[in-house]
Formats: sequence, C-alpha cells, structure tokens
Amino acid sequence: MLMPKLIRLMQNHNLAAGFLLLALCAILLADSLTQLGFAHGVLYTPLVALAGLSYRRKLLTLTASVSLIAIWLGFFIAPAAPADFSLFYVLANRSISCLAIVLMWWFGDQAITLRQSQHDQHVLASQTRLDLQLANQVAGISHWWLDDHLKMVQLDESSARLLGLNVRQLTLEQFACCFEQQAGPELKLQLEQTLEASSPLSLELRLHQESSQPVWVKLTAYADPASPGVLRGILQDIQQHYDEARRLQIQQRRFQQLADSLPVKVWTATADGRIDYVSETFASFSGRDAATIIADWLQLLHPDEQAPVLSHWQHCVNAKVPYNIEFRILSADGSYVWHLTSALPIFNEQGDLLYWFGSAMDISQQKALWQNTDNLRLSLYQTLNEITDAFFALDNQLTFTFINPKALELLTDPKIPALGKSITEVLYRPGKDYSALTTAIQRCYAKQSTETLSLVLPGQELPVTVRLYPTVSGINVLLQLAG
Repeated sequence: MLMPKLIRLMQNHNLAAGFLLLALCAILLADSLTQLGFAHGVLYTPLVALAGLSYRRKLLTLTASVSLIAIWLGFFIAPAAPADFSLFYVLANRSISCLAIVLMWWFGDQAITLRQSQHDQHVLASQTRLDLQLANQVAGISHWWLDDHLKMVQLDESSARLLGLNVRQLTLEQFACCFEQQAGPELKLQLEQTLEASSPLSLELRLHQESSQPVWVKLTAYADPASPGVLRGILQDIQQHYDEARRLQIQQRRFQQLADSLPVKVWTATADGRIDYVSETFASFSGRDAATIIADWLQLLHPDEQAPVLSHWQHCVNAKVPYNIEFRILSADGSYVWHLTSALPIFNEQGDLLYWFGSAMDISQQKALWQNTDNLRLSLYQTLNEITDAFFALDNQLTFTFINPKALELLTDPKIPALGKSITEVLYRPGKDYSALTTAIQRCYAKQSTETLSLVLPGQELPVTVRLYPTVSGINVLLQLAG
C-alpha cells in the first residue's frame, strides 16, 4: 500500500523535487559524520529510483548527477577510515555505488522514454478516433454488422438514427424492410450472397420512411475476414448528393432551353478546349444533329479557314484568353455563311478554368453591307481621282486619309507621299505660305460647320474657292480653281 502511494506522490506532487533534495542532503550529512568504510553511497540508489518513478527526465538526471557528486564529496569530507580498513575497499565501495546509480539512471530514462512513447500513441489513437468520428459525421457515415449465426443485425447509434429506429438490434428481415418495398427481398438475398462469396456489396437505396420524405442512402457490406459468419457494413446518407444532382439537371435543362431560344448559336467547351454542347439552333442551321457537330465541328468550316481557326482556338485555350474570330460555317442548304464566333473562359473563385462559353452570330448581311460600302468607297475615290478639282480628306487628327492627283499637284510635291501625314507636315514648304488654308481648316473643324471661302494659294495668280465639309470622321476639303 505504501509503494503505490509513494509512486503517486512522486508523479503528481509538486514537492517531489524538494523531498529528493532533502533526502540527498540527509544522506550526505550522515556520510560526512561517519568514518569511511560504511556503504553510505548505496543509499543514493533508492533516491534515483524514486526520481525515475516521477517520469520526469530532468528530475531523474538532476538526482543522479547530485548523487554522484555527493558520493565523492563524502569521500573527501568524511572522517578517515579505521587504521585496519583498506582504502581500496572504500574506493571500490563508492565506485560500485556510482555504477549502480548510473544503471538506475539508465533504467529510469528508458522507462520514461517508453512511457512517453505509449502516451504519444494513446494521444494519436484518441485523435485518430476523434477525426474518424468527425469524418463520419461530415460524410453521414454510420456502421452496422450482421451475425449470420443469429440472423441479427446490430446498428450503431448513427445507423439507428438514420433508419429512424429506436432499437439497435433487429432481424435481417426487419433490416431489409427499412428500405423501399421493392428493394427489401432483393437486398436480403444479396447480403446472404455477399457473405458466402466474400465479395463486397455496394448499393444505393431509398429508405422506407412513412413519416418523412424518402432519403437516399449508400449501403456497403463486406465479409469480416477475422470473424467468419459476420458481415460488416456502412450506411451513408447521400440525399444531399441526389438533391445537388437534381438541381444541376434542372439548371442544365434551363440553360439548354434558353440557348435553344436564342437567335445566336450557343456552344460550350471543356477547360481543355473539347466541344461538349451545341444548341438546337446550331443543329438546325447546319442540318446535323448535336452529337455529329460535337464529334467533328471542324468539318463544318470552310476548307480555307479550318487550319487558321483551329490554330487560333488552340492558342486561346492554352493562354486562357477570350476567343474572337470570323469564319464561314456550312449551312443545311450547302452554302457557307459568315459568322462572328466568340468564347469566354469561365473561372471559379480560385482562378481555375472551368469551361468555355461561346456563341456564333450570323454576320452575312453585315458582311454584304461592308462589302457594298467598300465598293461605294472605291467608286467614290475613283471618281474623285478623275475630277479636275483638287480634293483631299483628313481624319479627326487632321491627318491625310485621301488626296487626289490634282490636290497633289496643287499643294505638295507629287513625288513625296502625303497619306498618313498631318496638314502641317504636308503644307509646310519653304518659301510658300499655306497658313491661311490650314487656319481655315482648323477653324472649320473646331466649329463643325460647312464653310466656303476664297484664297490665293502660293504659286497661283487667281483665287481658289475652298469648300470645307466637316464629317464625323474628320473633314473634307474641295479646292476649285477659277476659270
């Protein structure tokens, strides 16, 4: 009874170190008052053993160190041994005591190391169990097992709660009845087969709960290799996954309905650039079903544009930058129609690319209009080149965008290009003053009103009629020579 109390005192009491110190001092005092020859050194060994029982490494080391010092300090301060007592025995006695203390210290240190290792393992096991319980709660996992000999199913607390039961032990038939009616008999048979075949079983079932909405669970079962005739299993609540899948299906259906109702052709692609969806509008235009387009969309493009379009698309996918390009798409009637195709990369909150959202808009009418505009512009420039009056056009920076031959002859050196240069660069010629013309152009552009004036230009004897016409893109100037 005394020893357990002493061990508890050494382990838990804060005065254990003081007790050991007093004991060391008492033994040293007794040693210093006694003649050499008495085995006082051996008295330090129990103190080292007590220090080891405290499981405090610093206290053990300190007690052993002080004990070794005290043994040899007592040798020098104790009264001399009797004349007939050999000094060799004194030295041997104290050396053996030192060896005993060192051994006791080593055993105590090993015991502390072992206890610390056991404590760490216990903490790790407790933390592992806590983490496992937390993971089970987060994942909605519970456990059950079937004893084939008793034909009884044992549930843990979580399984009983998930099944809506107040009992934790029930027969196999009762356990099968916890699930929807059509799955019950089949489940019982599959569990028996799993136990015989020793192959795992995994099913997704709906619970039979009359008082609430059905809950989907995942049932997993496997034969326990260490216990023949025992089937262990897991129940996991997967209703949330079913709800999320249903919401995703609804969102996808709404997106497809919206995409099919738009006049533009909508398409999406995976993060690595593979087309995975095209709208019904796209399919109707091309006269092909969506699966055919997804499988080989490049064949719908004009042969001259397939290679550059594919190269640009791969560049945008690799660089994760918006995609924008014009090309021709084959229609159901066999003609190629110009489209402006764009796509944006869609990222999540972490900056990871999720997918591409794209559209293709028919721009054939705009292309025809632009072509017609270009033809009209070309015709206009040809007409302006053939007239006898001088004419030139400036943009909003008062830079030459067009100048006919007559204006070149009248204002500049025909050998020096004027297009792309400002009026100050073109009309600055040594010995010739065009300031009146440049001032009039700048004033008319600033006022944004048509103006007509008469000027005498350098090198001309007769006045020139200058007509200024401001436009949205700049200003047009017409010079009419008199006569």
